[in-house]
Amino acid sequence: MPTTTATERREATFHALLTAFSSVVSLVIAEVLGLEHANLAVWTTFLVMAQYTYTSFQKGIERVVGRGLGILAGLVFTTWFNEMPLVALGLIAVSLTTFFYLYFAGRLAYTFLQAGLYLVALFQIGHAAPHAVVRQAEDLFAAVVVGVAVADVMNWLAGVEKDFHIEVGNRPLWPLRNDWVNQSLMLSVTVLLTLVGAHAIDLPPEQSAVSVLLLTVTPHLQALILKGELRIVGLVLATIWSLGTFLLVGLLPYFPLLAGLLFLGQFAATYLALTTGPYAYAGIQMGLVIPMVVIATPAEFGSITPAMERLEGILLGLVASIVVASQWPRFPQASVPAATPPPPPAPAMPGEIHV
Repeated sequence: MPTTTATERREATFHALLTAFSSVVSLVIAEVLGLEHANLAVWTTFLVMAQYTYTSFQKGIERVVGRGLGILAGLVFTTWFNEMPLVALGLIAVSLTTFFYLYFAGRLAYTFLQAGLYLVALFQIGHAAPHAVVRQAEDLFAAVVVGVAVADVMNWLAGVEKDFHIEVGNRPLWPLRNDWVNQSLMLSVTVLLTLVGAHAIDLPPEQSAVSVLLLTVTPHLQALILKGELRIVGLVLATIWSLGTFLLVGLLPYFPLLAGLLFLGQFAATYLALTTGPYAYAGIQMGLVIPMVVIATPAEFGSITPAMERLEGILLGLVASIVVASQWPRFPQASVPAATPPPPPAPAMPGEIHV
């Protein structure tokens, strides 16, 4: 439910202020270090701090480990099997099915979600520019580490988190659960179909495949559609904020002004994520897309191309996910009330609607 009490609103305000300030700190450090993907460092800090299942520390560790695993797998498939695309796609399908079986089991679920996301992302980078994939992988991983480190240090300095325990989950992996296997296979098939379709109609394959991954982890078709709608709402809010940022910074081109507008945007996004209950995912998307668009090189500043590519990817991913999910055997079309109390959900589903 949305936040209603004064205490909850005060806590949400403090959390949003801390997250927004940490995002600005991440931007400053990324610029000082000369990171190519400074925006990735910023939205990593935001995502680690704004919403988490256990602790922000665990989410940051899982993000680093998961993305490192995905980057490594993507590099292997790209460099070893670049001339054998069918073999590479087959290996990706097997890897995704394995990763998401572990995700649905709740065994370090966020780790394996991130591994799946970056496996697909690195494969697409390697497919488009094989000569630059190793450097890109290094730069991407460096930005993730910086973003997580900033989040951890800021939480420690603020005294809001002192728990360094890692919850790995304890649900049995064997014997294999048919429902987890079924949804993992559906996810892998949808990703492969989306990659092929995106290349065929000249739409951004990476954004489309990532949307598929994030949509098809939902427990049923109606939740999938709602999540897709909230992704679009968050994108629209971020685009509006970014256009205002471009206008003001274009008139007064000073870094402190850009940092201040980023702070306000990330504050608003975090507050929305903390106070709007079932619609919180729109705030998460807003806080992710703002740095994606406004933190750019001088030559690219003012362009909303990243937002438009993300919208195209969301729409294609949503259509592909709905088509496959609506026809996939034994995938629920809506939430069905259980006659007996259901088992506890996997830790990373459904509350942490990941990005």
